[in-house]
Amino acid sequence: MKKFLTWVCLGVILFAGVFAAVNMADMPRTYSGENATVSVYDLQQDPSSYDDSTADGAAAAIVQQNLDKTHAVNDVTSIVFDFRGYDTMGEAFILITAVAGTTVILYSGAKKKEKEDASNGK
Repeated sequence: MKKFLTWVCLGVILFAGVFAAVNMADMPRTYSGENATVSVYDLQQDPSSYDDSTADGAAAAIVQQNLDKTHAVNDVTSIVFDFRGYDTMGEAFILITAVAGTTVILYSGAKKKEKEDASNGK
């Protein structure tokens, strides 16, 4: 029965993933990059004097505010470590707690089974 339930659960997850991927593929693109005039090289060389008036959407806000708030040249690094640092630390804590809890549960279950086997004379 456990194998059947496992296969059913895996099938449901697979079906949901394929369904989501097909629906996302049909959605319109939010940014195509065709009219982009942002020069990545110029931004890397001198981010403080870069003219970002032609950048669109969130790119303009990130380029304008990043250097003033974080003093980091790399936008991705500044977002991950300055703005999302506590969030990343919390996620790591939750992951470590889940792994430790799972290990304790599995270890205690194995010990209980060994005691039952020993008491039954196996």
